[in-house]
Amino acid sequence: MSGNLARRYARALLELAREAGTLDASGKEIAAAAATFSEPRLRAVVLNPAIERGARRKIVGEIVAALGVSSDVGNLVKLLADRGRLQLLGEVSQAYESLVDHELGRTRARIRSAAPLGSAEKAELTELAKRLVHTNDVIVDTEVDPELLGGVALDIGGTVWDGSLRTQLARMSTQMAEVG
Repeated sequence: MSGNLARRYARALLELAREAGTLDASGKEIAAAAATFSEPRLRAVVLNPAIERGARRKIVGEIVAALGVSSDVGNLVKLLADRGRLQLLGEVSQAYESLVDHELGRTRARIRSAAPLGSAEKAELTELAKRLVHTNDVIVDTEVDPELLGGVALDIGGTVWDGSLRTQLARMSTQMAEVG
């Protein structure tokens, strides 16, 4: 339910941003607002039903002003706060990013590695991602995950190519258990 609602808010922002020619800028702004309002202490205040509505509106308005976001993004954040839906802001941001990527024909890839990647390794994996999805417009995010033990895992749109040592060891363990 909340996913559908978040997508509706994201689509509304997309329409406004399309008209203003600010698709990417609005995406960065809504992501920054979502990150700000996800801070636990701030979240505890702005989501607290015991805080009077006018006081909550003032707090949210001041934070939005301090972020320096566009009026479209600022109004969306305030609207969510007024309707008691500010907890959806992170989902709205993710839905917006997905809608913009689809509109612009972009694909996102996430590379998880056991250790930080060098620029040559990242470039090679980015090229691999481009070949796998048959497009040159791939945005790659990297993440260090020591639990992988070694190797990398590449996630593109929910399809994962896992070349991590952890996964290889798990496969070997399963095979040995089946044989033994």
